[in-house]
Amino acid sequence: MARAEYEEFAETLDALDDEDMRFEYILDLAKAQDREGFPEAWMTDENLMHGCMSRVWIVHDKQGDAHYFKGASEAAIVKGLVHMMTRSFSGLTGQEIAEFSVEDVRRLNLGALTFQRQVGMMAMLKHMQKLAGRAPAENEA
Repeated sequence: MARAEYEEFAETLDALDDEDMRFEYILDLAKAQDREGFPEAWMTDENLMHGCMSRVWIVHDKQGDAHYFKGASEAAIVKGLVHMMTRSFSGLTGQEIAEFSVEDVRRLNLGALTFQRQVGMMAMLKHMQKLAGRAPAENEA
């Protein structure tokens, strides 16, 4: 299934019925991101994503029809969100990435995040769709 990583994140977050547990899970994802590493040399203006209050860097690599992403942020919560989004999209085709919508981001059940972080998640979606060379999916409301 092309969306396996995304589905796993969505199901895990849905199963966590406590906001504190969701934040703890996101912080655990940030620690996983730290273990994967993100070279400082990639933290350039060219890789800087706009639309987030925190600085977020995303790099993109295409291998055949599949797109792969790595990302980083200086803020712990945002770093966990970046990890979730880059893992959700990595390995997908441009068409599969284009099919993700704002509703998919909402399904992650991140209501406890500040409005600004939710806007940042939407911006990450659009940014990775752009990197993959696809227009964002319909249903952008």
